[in-house]
Amino acid sequence: MNTIDTLSLNTGKQTREIVPIISGKVNVADYLDKQVELQPSKRAVIVPEGINKRGRYRYSHLTYSQLLDRVDHYAHVMTACGIGFGDRVLVGIKPGFDLVAVTFSLYKMGAVPVFIDPGMGKAGLLNCIQQSRAKAMVAEFKAHVVSYLYKKFFSTVKVFINVGNFSFGKIKSLQKYKNDRVPFEAVETQSDDTAAILFTSGSTGAAKGVIYTHSTFAHQIKIIRKSYEVTSEDVDMSIFPLFAMFAVSMGMPTVIPDMDCSRPLSANPKKICRIIHDQGVTFSFGSPTFWDKMASFCVKGNVKLPSLRALLMAGCSVPGDLHQRFLDHLLPAGGDVYVPYGATEALPMTTFRGTEVLMQTKDKSDSGAGTCVGRLTSDKLELKIIKVSDEPIENWDESLEVADGEIGEIVVKGTVVTREYFERPEANAKSKIREGRYIWHRMGDLGYLDKEGLLWFCGRKVDRVTLKGEELYTDQCENVFNTHKDVKRSALVGHGEGDNRKAVIIVQPVDKKLLDSEGAMKQLEKELLTMAENFEQTKKIKHVLFKSAFPVDVRHNAKIKREILTVWADSVLKI
Repeated sequence: MNTIDTLSLNTGKQTREIVPIISGKVNVADYLDKQVELQPSKRAVIVPEGINKRGRYRYSHLTYSQLLDRVDHYAHVMTACGIGFGDRVLVGIKPGFDLVAVTFSLYKMGAVPVFIDPGMGKAGLLNCIQQSRAKAMVAEFKAHVVSYLYKKFFSTVKVFINVGNFSFGKIKSLQKYKNDRVPFEAVETQSDDTAAILFTSGSTGAAKGVIYTHSTFAHQIKIIRKSYEVTSEDVDMSIFPLFAMFAVSMGMPTVIPDMDCSRPLSANPKKICRIIHDQGVTFSFGSPTFWDKMASFCVKGNVKLPSLRALLMAGCSVPGDLHQRFLDHLLPAGGDVYVPYGATEALPMTTFRGTEVLMQTKDKSDSGAGTCVGRLTSDKLELKIIKVSDEPIENWDESLEVADGEIGEIVVKGTVVTREYFERPEANAKSKIREGRYIWHRMGDLGYLDKEGLLWFCGRKVDRVTLKGEELYTDQCENVFNTHKDVKRSALVGHGEGDNRKAVIIVQPVDKKLLDSEGAMKQLEKELLTMAENFEQTKKIKHVLFKSAFPVDVRHNAKIKREILTVWADSVLKI
């Protein structure tokens, strides 16, 4: 195998080379094979199987050796069913043993798993299924029922495989094939061959299929491991199911949380804490709103998380007080909160520690500077700020860049930046800028770089509010209002057109009972407008509205759907 770089496994005692990762022939499934060589009897995937009469969890697990056996078996079965190199395969499996096994099997086969967020709603889900034009589907029984009821959206699917025991007609069962325990030799794939298609959640626009190559995954594994000092002694519990694949690849056992990962706010904090304690979870990745719920539960009940050394939060800006609660009350000495910044198209680009937030940037954020998301995770990545424009940009030119410290659109280039969307030329035109053989991705986010080279996020480009001669940015404005003790969160929207356009801040109060009192709302409005006068970014805001709850995305339960709030504000203010 041709390589120029390797990834090492840090066991805490010694460093051993794991797997070639960048050039020539690369298959991300090689990481699993190598882990079996290094630690065959170590647990790879751990699943809670319910609570016994004593109120304690029962757990099942697969070792790396057992996982590879299942992966090879499934690869033989899926090959026999007609799935081959390059075939797109819809994967509809809940988090657990089979999701991990089927995914690695497809990598080994050179097939292309297609992952679609099930929480995006029926219409969005069916649209993404139709877009993918998949040849096969490997899924649970419920997904096969959907394929029968909505046949036109599955018209390209010829191979139907059920992960359970049920088989009928065209639907084959993975479980009804005898496991002869014959190794499956991974197909030779090149670094730029498509490894998977991951659909965006649709929370910031129409859902699009992002093409991941085998080298994209390899570079992500390398950066994640280095940025967060991952070792084989760590134990992962990811609220984002697909992160389990990274954990397994890095030699880190992954625990499947007892929850519906497509609806993270439905999780029971008591159960999650029990699993963290039982399994000694050291590493976890989830949205700020999920961890906010966990923090509230833990602080109220004086529950500590002594094993959790690295807590990653992504999906929206992380408020300073959430960092404070975890660092002061929940995490052990030396533990930290990390904020990786990126998108499905480019992740992780930057990262920042909670301790750094509290010491260096929180006060600035509270005063309208935006949210600091840190430094680049690798010297193989590049980040620039360009002039704000809604038009496509075909080719890169240095004249696109803004002056140092000026707010503009964030663009990124490098090893974890995906090159294109699946069969979406119009989306590629809007989001990609060519520079020779390289691609810059337009994040659709606004921000700036400070004198220390730290990146500050100011808000989504589509959410900026343009007034006469001035633009206001969501994160800069909302961070100011969110410091008020009675404000749970806020949302900046625009009202009106042209020279008559006004900026409106919509507030979700901490206590919904406040909405029952006209006097209390008037008092809070007065206090918020007084606060706004003190900061350059907010002094143009003269209108405050109150709402008991905000519409948010399903994946993170965090990204505010400001387009819906804008329509609501217009109806209240009666354009």
